[in-house]
Amino acid sequence: MGKTLGEELLTPTEIYTRDCLALIAGLGDSLRTFAHITGGGLAQNTARVIPDGLHAIFDRASWSLPIATELLAKIGGVPQSDFERTWNCGVGMVAVVAPDRADLAVKSLAARGMKAWVCGEVINAEKAEPEKAYLRGGYR
Repeated sequence: MGKTLGEELLTPTEIYTRDCLALIAGLGDSLRTFAHITGGGLAQNTARVIPDGLHAIFDRASWSLPIATELLAKIGGVPQSDFERTWNCGVGMVAVVAPDRADLAVKSLAARGMKAWVCGEVINAEKAEPEKAYLRGGYR
């Protein structure tokens, strides 16, 4: 972790405003939307910004849970389904961009000192499913 558990838990949230504005300026119409991942977790917050007829699928294998999240879940006996609906699980902001611009978005954010990666995809919904966004696979 590099910090004590107390220090980790008291670390303020990242402020993404300047990074989001830089992405807007650099990607223009290739940037579709943002989802700030707060209470409600990754899937629920992203589902709010995904248009009808589309689904966002996140690949858990594209990132590792923060150690503090793993520890709190274990100590508290919090099931994965519950902590994924409550905590951001290490993903504080999602930028939905055109697939052919995803690498540029990641490189742009990395150049700004942000940890960024492609964590999923948005696909056409083949049928009505109860969830507009969901996570699949296991964490790294």
